[in-house]
Amino acid sequence: MGYLDPQTEGPQRPSEERLAEPDAGVLYLRSYLLMRAVIGFIGLALPFALVLGDLALEGGKPRGSLSEYFYTGMRDVFVGALCVTGLFLLTYKAFEHNLDNLLSNVAGVAALGVALFCTDRTAGAAIALTPLQEKLGEIPVAIVHYTCAAVFIVCLGIISLYFGIREGNRTELLGRRSPTFWRRFHFTCAAVIGVAVVFIAVTEITGWLDAYNLLIGETLAILGFGASWLMKGLELRVLLGSR
Repeated sequence: MGYLDPQTEGPQRPSEERLAEPDAGVLYLRSYLLMRAVIGFIGLALPFALVLGDLALEGGKPRGSLSEYFYTGMRDVFVGALCVTGLFLLTYKAFEHNLDNLLSNVAGVAALGVALFCTDRTAGAAIALTPLQEKLGEIPVAIVHYTCAAVFIVCLGIISLYFGIREGNRTELLGRRSPTFWRRFHFTCAAVIGVAVVFIAVTEITGWLDAYNLLIGETLAILGFGASWLMKGLELRVLLGSR
C-alpha cells in the first residue's frame, strides 16, 4: 500500500476474551483510542474556551476569528491546543503507508503552521509585532497562516470522510449503534467541515457577515473535526472492557 492509497477496511478490534484479560496489545490500543478522543475533545472545547475565556479576561465582543485570539490573553490556549493537535497528527499513524497517514502528516504540519505563524493584526490595533513578523514581515507571515489553516481544515474533512467509509465497513457493532449509523455520523461531520469551507469562501467574496464570518466558519469546521475524532476514539467496549 502506498501513500496515495486510502485505507477503507473496517478496523479490527480484540475479542471479548482479550478485553476481559487485556494484554499489552489491548492496553496500547486503549491508549491510542483515548488519545484520539482527547484530540477530539480539544477540538470541541477550543472555540468555547477561546471566546468565553477572552470575554472573562477582557470583556467586550467576540473577536472576528479564532486566529485573532492569538493577540489576547488566550494566546497560550490557542497555540498550545494547535501544537498538541499537530504533533499528535504527525505521529499517530507514523508507521502506516497509506493516504490516511499522508493526510494526517499534512494536517499536522499545517496545524503547527497555524500556531507558529500568526494572523495579521486588526486595523488600528496597538499591538507590537512578533519577532517572526519583524523578521519576515506581517503580511507574509499571515499568508502562511491562512494557507496552513485552509490545508488543515480540508485535510480534516477528508480524514473524517474516510472515518465514515471505514466505520461503514465494520463487521461488528460499535456500542449500541450500527456501522451504518457511524458511517452517516462521520459523513455528516465531513459535510459540516465542507459547509464551513464554502461558507467562508462565499462570505469573503460577498462581504456578508463580514465581522464574524471567519469566526463562524472556523468554529463550524473545528466542531465537525472534534465531534468526528471524539466519537472515533470513544469505543467504550474497548476502553472499558467487558465491564
